[in-house]
Amino acid sequence: MNLWFRFWWYWLIIATCGVTIFGISLVILPDFMQLFFNAMFFSPLQAHTTFSNIAHSYIKFLYGVLGAVMVGWSVTLLFILVGPFHRGQREAWYAMTVSVLVWFMLDSSLSISTGFWQNAVFNTIFLVFFAIPLTATYMYFTK
Repeated sequence: MNLWFRFWWYWLIIATCGVTIFGISLVILPDFMQLFFNAMFFSPLQAHTTFSNIAHSYIKFLYGVLGAVMVGWSVTLLFILVGPFHRGQREAWYAMTVSVLVWFMLDSSLSISTGFWQNAVFNTIFLVFFAIPLTATYMYFTK
């Protein structure tokens, strides 16, 4: 494995671990994460201050489910990265790339269509962290 491939591979490991940490935070720190999302989505409107206790509990539940799904997805990505991606199997590159793109398109489209464009911007940051090393490793998998 050449030095550049190793660099981009580590970058992907770190980005994927970042998704894992973010997902775990949604599960174990839902109140803190709700403050984060409130600041991102509602700060000018202060709409989040009108949530009832039931709505607040439901939001915590949804954050937990979202976090659990993110952790499950990122663990799968890590297994792809340390196994077939590391061995240079073309399908692993496609699995990583298509998985990230499908997530980005669905999540960002929903975010924009429901008026929460800020989440699409946030998603774009995650996408860039994956797109750079995936683009950089493309030629390695297509030789």
